[in-house]
Order: sequence, then C-alpha cells, then structure tokens
Amino acid sequence: MVKKKSKDLWKAEGPAPSRAAVKDAPRRPKRMAPHRPNCRSAVAVPLPGQSYNPTDSDHQAALAKAVRKLQKKKSEDAKFVQTMTMGRNLKIRGNFSADKTWEEEVVETPAPLSRTPKTREVLQKEATQKKKKEKRKKKLGKKGSAREARSAMRHRRHPNREVVEREAAGLDALLKKHSIRQEKLASASAKRREIKKENLQIKHFGRHYHTPLVVDVLPSENLVGSLRHMSGGIVHPVLERMKSLEERNLIPARMRHSYNKRTILKPKGELRLKKETFGVLPETSF
Repeated sequence: MVKKKSKDLWKAEGPAPSRAAVKDAPRRPKRMAPHRPNCRSAVAVPLPGQSYNPTDSDHQAALAKAVRKLQKKKSEDAKFVQTMTMGRNLKIRGNFSADKTWEEEVVETPAPLSRTPKTREVLQKEATQKKKKEKRKKKLGKKGSAREARSAMRHRRHPNREVVEREAAGLDALLKKHSIRQEKLASASAKRREIKKENLQIKHFGRHYHTPLVVDVLPSENLVGSLRHMSGGIVHPVLERMKSLEERNLIPARMRHSYNKRTILKPKGELRLKKETFGVLPETSF
C-alpha cells in the first residue's frame, strides 16, 4: 500500500484537493423600496401670500374697454328709438342729442323717393303672361280645376300612403325591437361604468403598482379669504382678485357654481348697487 503524500499547508507543493462542482445558488433579491417616479410637468405656482395689483396701463386699458361698451350700448339705444318712433323704412339723419326738436329734424329729413313708373315694355310683358295663363286654364277646363284643387290640398294627403300603412301595421314589432335595443344599450353603459370604476382604482402588478398623480390645482372650496392662510398649491392670486372685484360690483359677477362659490360674500369698502337701465324710452303714440 502506497502512502499518499499529504499537502503541506505552508507551501504550494503537493496535489490540489479534488472537490465536487457546486451548483450556482439563485441570487437573492436585494430588499429595497421600489422606485415610483411621479413625473409631473412644471407648473408656475405663485408664492403663498402674494397679492395681485394691476399696473396703471392695465387699469387704463380696462377703463377704455368699459367706455367702448357704453358707447356701443348708447348707439344701439338710439337705433331702437329711431325704429320705434319713425319705423324701419324711413332713414333719419341727425343726432338725437342735438338742440333741434323732433319736429325740426323730421321736417329737414328728405321725403322717401317714390317708385319709378313701369315702362311700356314691362306692362306689355305682364299683359301677355296674364293672357297665356287664362288661355291655359280655359284649355284644361275641369281637369285644370281638379289639378288646382289637388295642389291646394297637398297638405291633406301623404305622398307615400301605402308605405305609411305598412309601417303602422308593423308598429308593435318596431316597438319590441326598440325596447330590446334600449336594454342592450343600458347594459353596455352599465358595463362601461363598472370598467371605468375599476380603472380608477390603484392597479397592483405584484409589488409594482400605479399611484395616480397629485392634482396641481385643487377645487376652490380649499380657498380661504385671508392672505396669511393662502397656500401656493391651492390658490392663484388672480382668481382671488377676480372674486374681490365681483364683490365690489366693479365687474359683472360670474354664474355661481360649486367650483367658484364662496361661503360668505362680504362687500369691501363702498358698496355699489347694480342698476338695470333700458336706455332712452321711445316717444310713441300708442
């Protein structure tokens, strides 16, 4: 029996020990929080506590716009008075705000031009057309009068009477078909609503799930009146300014909805009451 030479641990000499090949163990996943990016587009949000004060040029532009609107309303009122007083056909030249009285202005207005008399050729043409019509009527006789009666009573008869009768006979079948179609549509809309509801829920795919984005602009019930309590993410100073202008009746108020409603509308400073004016009242004889 041959004695095996043992390997010297302190030297590199000697045979290498034989080992069985070890299978690669599956790599253990590293436990860490999943990366959930919240990609949001950049939104210019005002800083909290800001206030909106227009420049002098902006204020002048707004005043000019208001004056233009008033001038337009004034001219429309003048046109209305002219129509109600003098009628549509007669054109009146002059200013209603002038020093002259109505009688003087009407006297100065030139009379409307009379119609030009018909020429001999036009009269002759009309006469020949009338003669032709009478001749055709005489030739047709009773047949012509029956045709005229039929054309006069056209609204009394249906052009496709047979088709209408057939459709009326099959009305029950049509109603049944319609009710089946309505039921199908209702079930389809219910299914769509269910699918939409499911889509609104948070989707889970294993450990990866989709979280809906945070809304940049929150509804206006989160708005507060105090500047100190304004938050940059939920209010825009221009909107606050608009509401302030509405309260003071400086601009026409918008229609009140749930998204632009305030709990208490307090007038600030001098209160201006809105008045509805109908312009100048017309001078009529009736």
